[in-house]
Amino acid sequence: MKSFGFTIFEPVGIRTDYPLVDLEKKQVTARIFYKDKLLMTVLVDLRADHIHKEGNLSEVAHFTTPDGMQMVEEEREISIIKSQAEFFIENSISNPTAYEEQLIKEQLRK
Repeated sequence: MKSFGFTIFEPVGIRTDYPLVDLEKKQVTARIFYKDKLLMTVLVDLRADHIHKEGNLSEVAHFTTPDGMQMVEEEREISIIKSQAEFFIENSISNPTAYEEQLIKEQLRK
């Protein structure tokens, strides 16, 4: 018996950007927006092993999947941001937007 499935990804209007990556200080700033409204700013200081956040994600905490799982969890989002910060610093990426644009261009050439 074969089984199959599919997933539908629907944008909910949440996005994260990384406006500041300081390679020397090993600090990364991330901002989480919902429909262009700033909800939370997170500063990851890898040298001091410290995370500072301003704001929260309570406005989007009610988003759930069809089976009732919470889509946006603040701890998970902060963990993702910390992982991204580590990636940017370890790979000397000071401009994440330019890096992503370059990746897309390279994929389109293939």
